[in-house]
Amino acid sequence: MKKKIAIYSGQLYMGGIERVLINYLEKLSKEPELDITLIIKENIPEKNVFASEVPKNIKIEYIKDESLCRKTEELSKNKKNFLVRLQYQWNLYYSRVTIQRWIDRYFKENSFDVVIDFDGSMWRYIGNLKVPVVGWVHFSLANKKGRKYEAYRKRFELYKKVVLICDDMKKEFEEMFPQFKDKGVRIYNPMDFDVIKAKAEDRSEITLEDEKLLKDNFFVGVSRLVGGKNRVGLVEIYGELKKKGVKEKLYILGEGDDKPNIERKIKELNLEDDVLLLGQKKNPFPYMKAAKMFLHTSMGEGLPTVFIESMLCDTIVVAYDCPTGPREILVDGRAGGLVPLNDKITFEKTVLNILEDKNLEQSIKDEMYKKMNEFTYEYIRKDLFKLF
Repeated sequence: MKKKIAIYSGQLYMGGIERVLINYLEKLSKEPELDITLIIKENIPEKNVFASEVPKNIKIEYIKDESLCRKTEELSKNKKNFLVRLQYQWNLYYSRVTIQRWIDRYFKENSFDVVIDFDGSMWRYIGNLKVPVVGWVHFSLANKKGRKYEAYRKRFELYKKVVLICDDMKKEFEEMFPQFKDKGVRIYNPMDFDVIKAKAEDRSEITLEDEKLLKDNFFVGVSRLVGGKNRVGLVEIYGELKKKGVKEKLYILGEGDDKPNIERKIKELNLEDDVLLLGQKKNPFPYMKAAKMFLHTSMGEGLPTVFIESMLCDTIVVAYDCPTGPREILVDGRAGGLVPLNDKITFEKTVLNILEDKNLEQSIKDEMYKKMNEFTYEYIRKDLFKLF
């Protein structure tokens, strides 16, 4: 008998959690003893860019119909208008009712052995389910206080098991929620080494403009452009590096609400010719492979998969030691540059040291190659099947 697994995620948009999900699906789809159904809440085809990468033998079910999704999106753009804001709130309420009814009906009509709440957004709707639900946590819980803490306590109460994606997160979880200590399981995100390396060499979507950019010397940052990723801080650090004689440019890949603030900072520091916002790239790996260094100034993470992807592209990561994940992946600074949180001066010095010291560069790469093996699917498979 095959084990039937339902995996839920809010969307298949371009993002770190969604990329990890695709990595899992590629591997799990080849396991003959598993029968997997993927359940997605949002249904806007052009935004669900990863839908085309879901293996063909995995069935996809969408909860909300496309018209409802588009209506919500349309109303969200004009929330300053009082009447539109009322319509938007009603639309959100109607959406939640629709989702709850769909889930109740679907799991009554279809039996599963386990449900995976992969992005942690299904918990509101699982109270009536008879099947065990496993929750995934992709980010640090350290700042979850007050009402946020209570919301997480409720969801952890509902889950049969809770997957934490690095040791620091598991320790954090056990300290914050000792009553659920036995539920916590640490499982690293799996990486498909061959796929990433192949994508790094793939030029099928590379334009003439991309080719020109890739031939230059540059640092790269890849993330959503949101405040927590601190891209403004990265531009400030780069500005100081430029003053110290660094010739490399800075390419920032990604989209998000913080883009106007980043653009203002670039203009303020007169870096329009040196810091380029290249937008969202479905295949960022050629840029990661060609970069001199991968620079990351985030104020908080879970397990930053993008670090491992950069390492697989043979590119050294320099990052803030934020909670959680960087210290673990970069092996306390031996497998990359690890900088105290918000210490811009040390960040600059670390980048310069790696650029100038070839022995240090080689030592870091030696440690990178050792650490990467822990992120193979083969390494985590036993723990994963025990969970199922």
